[in-house]
Amino acid sequence: MLPQIYPGNYQASIKDFFNRGGFVTGLNPTMIGNIWYANGEGATYTGSNGHVGRSPRDGFATITYALAKMSSYDILVIDGVFREQAVTPQDVFDGMIIGAGNQPRQATDGGVATGGGASWLSPSSPTAMTPLLKVRESGWTFANFQMAPVAASACVRLSRAETASDMDGGHAQFLGMYMVGGGANGIGIEDVGGCGYVTILNSRFQALGDTAIKGISTGIAVPLSWKIGEVGAGNRFQQNLNDIKMSLSYGIIKGNELLTAGSGSTNKVISTTFVSTQGGNNQVHLNFFNNTEAQIAPSSGYTGASSDFWMNYVNDQADLAFGQPA
Repeated sequence: MLPQIYPGNYQASIKDFFNRGGFVTGLNPTMIGNIWYANGEGATYTGSNGHVGRSPRDGFATITYALAKMSSYDILVIDGVFREQAVTPQDVFDGMIIGAGNQPRQATDGGVATGGGASWLSPSSPTAMTPLLKVRESGWTFANFQMAPVAASACVRLSRAETASDMDGGHAQFLGMYMVGGGANGIGIEDVGGCGYVTILNSRFQALGDTAIKGISTGIAVPLSWKIGEVGAGNRFQQNLNDIKMSLSYGIIKGNELLTAGSGSTNKVISTTFVSTQGGNNQVHLNFFNNTEAQIAPSSGYTGASSDFWMNYVNDQADLAFGQPA
């Protein structure tokens, strides 16, 4: 029988493990980061950028300041209302931002922050055409908070330029998010350049005046292997001008509820070839469309590649409707 080996100072080892977030973030201590906190308007505790930022009672006042403190594998927990535009740090990968409330919602009553939930809104004097958050490195996760975009801008921009300061925002995850309203022509998630392997689950996109999920350009690549929903963790799209409008390659769009019926060839419920007719080999299946089977066509806001596979629920058929938009 092998002898048991104990640390020389057990309490010190446990404290060090906890201080690095070891009880929350993973199994491999070499890949465990710190946990940071930010407390906005109406939060349970008052935030200050003079705080240490390492406990809910001692959180920072802004997300921007907190992001500057983060390293790879770190977690930022946000509480209350924030009004700012930010960029993820250069060369920081696999970060996470989590809303502290039970559900992602607006934490205000009549415009006055009252606490409860976590909301990221536009600043009083926003920079035009600028997202609330630009993601420029891979592996970031966002969970359980609300975002309302600046006019004609996105809640989150995933950027891929493959430059030192703007490499690749791919491999991102959006879990239980709520992206809603904001300024005119707002966007939920936008891809610029062609990020790959993005996952979007159990999130709500509502009343976005431009598009819920939008591809802007494919300057580096056609976005590859996105996963937008799955059975049991699909996303809800409601009252948006367009729902999913981007080029995708080998993507999966599955188990989502698309509640706004298509209204014409320029307003897209789903397009997998939006940017220069690029994209293909996508699986679009087991979604719920608010159209008849005959209306699943480009003239009603649906466009797919010839190599896509479509099999979805429509509002005039008891069984699944097979076939691509035509």
